[in-house]
Amino acid sequence: MGIKTFTAELQKPLVPFAIKYSKKHKATRNRAMRLVTGDLSKTKQNQELQKLGYNKRQANSLLIDIEGKIGSAKECREAHIETLEGKIKSAEEQITEWEEKLGKLEYACCGVRRNQFKSRQHELRFKIHHKRRYVLAQKRKLEKLREAPIQVNFGTEYNFSLVGSQGESNGNQICQYDSKKKSLKIRVPAEFESEFGKYVSANLEFAYGQDCIEAALMRRSVNRKNLETIPAGKGESLSWRIFFKNNRWYIAVSIEVTEVPLQSKPVRYGCIGVDLNPGVVGWCYVDFNGNPVAKGQIKLNLHSRRSGQVKAELSDAIKQLILLAQLYGCAIVIENLSFSAKKKRMREEGRRYSRMLNFFAYSTFNEVLQSQARKGIQVIKVNSAYSSLIGLTKFMSLYGMSSDTAAGLVLARRAMRLSESVPTHFALPAVMVVGRHVWSSWYRINKSLGSVRRHEFFNQQTLTAYLSHYSTSGKLVEVGKSEVIPVEEPSENLGCNPELVVKVG
Repeated sequence: MGIKTFTAELQKPLVPFAIKYSKKHKATRNRAMRLVTGDLSKTKQNQELQKLGYNKRQANSLLIDIEGKIGSAKECREAHIETLEGKIKSAEEQITEWEEKLGKLEYACCGVRRNQFKSRQHELRFKIHHKRRYVLAQKRKLEKLREAPIQVNFGTEYNFSLVGSQGESNGNQICQYDSKKKSLKIRVPAEFESEFGKYVSANLEFAYGQDCIEAALMRRSVNRKNLETIPAGKGESLSWRIFFKNNRWYIAVSIEVTEVPLQSKPVRYGCIGVDLNPGVVGWCYVDFNGNPVAKGQIKLNLHSRRSGQVKAELSDAIKQLILLAQLYGCAIVIENLSFSAKKKRMREEGRRYSRMLNFFAYSTFNEVLQSQARKGIQVIKVNSAYSSLIGLTKFMSLYGMSSDTAAGLVLARRAMRLSESVPTHFALPAVMVVGRHVWSSWYRINKSLGSVRRHEFFNQQTLTAYLSHYSTSGKLVEVGKSEVIPVEEPSENLGCNPELVVKVG
């Protein structure tokens, strides 16, 4: 079950009531917030709001809405505190690194630099001084944030919610929708009955999601407390929100939607691996043996785009991926990424790295993909460790792929539980210890090949010579073992230390 929201324009007969009710709602929100954060029980809170002209259900809806906003504000504060703590820690680590560099520099480091610093010591001292000022400012901001009271943003004046619950007719006793007559009826507070009557109603039909709303109204459910079956029309809760936007009034309903049964085959029969980059989406379809069958790229242009434009661009790309998954009848595999820790270090990493992270809209991509994949396509997340490196070293030159499609191939194979051993010609610098995971050798290769350009991975001889230069003291060992293997004659093809050679098991 997943929650979806459908929106339609509010009919004109309901607009005068919406204006009156929203103004009353705004006037009582702060009072309701003080009640929720106080020591009164929920029954007492409800009774206090009833004194302001609400009935029991309307007061309960307002309290639930306020509780949700307070909970959201607390979560946002915790995330903000965590971000500030990460920034402080990152800046302090940078200060320590600069202080170590400063201690290792020679005293007489002269020569005027282009940036007007007299010496490297002068430049480092300047950076350390201002980084300490930055840390102090962040600590003061963190202390102030921890002591400040919780602040809740209720949005604009013309904005209110009508929360429903299970067991109520049509899922909401305040705002009831008749799917047969396509009409909406809202209960009016007592103080407005002289002007609008007991109820206000108007015709309402949703251009999108009408079938889902009708299905939710007819769905039966089970009471969680006494496990009794709730009859059709009362089984699902419907929550309504009325708001004013772009000089128009809208009404939105949130319901639980049943998931579409999976149409994709199990991942062991093949899948599509997707590698997301700031400028391109690379994909590769593999069969049940883990061999690539089809590959491709979807270009993206996210530079200097607004959030809505970025979402639209990603939606178009994801539609193509969904069509491919439906064509092959398989699952989609993506990276399980989180940039929260990396974004805390953006200030220390430089402008280019920060710009790359800002344009790398992974969270939006993941959100849109999960939404569109509800059509029956399974989405699998896997660990992305060394996927780009493995694709470069093993598959890019072998199949004539680009780096992103090769990474997509690695992700698809990883979802199928296929391991990636180190190729023979790249095992030169690996110092393997018995019992270690194969990623330990990929870690060492990654350190050695960090500065190699991607097109050079097509030349195996150049890479082999490059790797032999980074071998540990010229001593190469057997992959998967820790002993050194001497040989009498050197191998001409390895281009490494003539006394030792790697034996690949």
